[in-house]
Amino acid sequence: MFWMGIMLAACGIFLLVYGGLLFRFSMAVGFFVLGFSLSSWLFAAQPDLIRILISLVVGGVLALVGYALVRMVLHIAGALLGAVAVLLLLSLLPIAMPSFLSVILIVAGAGAVGFFGNRLGDWVIILATTLAGAYAVIAGLIRLFPAAVEVSADYVSAYIPFTGPAFAVFLIVFLIGVLAQQRIRALRGRYVLQ
Repeated sequence: MFWMGIMLAACGIFLLVYGGLLFRFSMAVGFFVLGFSLSSWLFAAQPDLIRILISLVVGGVLALVGYALVRMVLHIAGALLGAVAVLLLLSLLPIAMPSFLSVILIVAGAGAVGFFGNRLGDWVIILATTLAGAYAVIAGLIRLFPAAVEVSADYVSAYIPFTGPAFAVFLIVFLIGVLAQQRIRALRGRYVLQ
């Protein structure tokens, strides 16, 4: 699914670049990536067309929710941060977990970090959009180049197979995104307030 890899990588780059500036759209894109990835994984047994349609619909619905709930911005960013962080932690664990238990843990992570999201201040926005962006870029690259991370071409799990190179690229993309968004926020504050 070459086009799915391109779409996920493009969403990830959007989140990394515009996460703090276009926050309402970034939340929509972040929740689309999360919904699309989880639906694609949960409905992997379905034929490709059905799985893709369901994933697009679930991703679209979550994107609308993320876009509409901008008044709860820090809580929504916290939920995105918690969900993606738990998904990445589950990817790093060496044990195979049933998908229903993984979804429960992801929702619990979203709820827990989302509840306390306002206490993290502006950093929750930066961390949520860059973590979701780095996840989407790596998920897209896995779909584009599955042999590079030693998975089959029809790999549909929401987990990231963290081989050495994939983990290194993830960390580099994440750190560059955090530094860039923090710098953009600092420059924007300096020139907007004067």
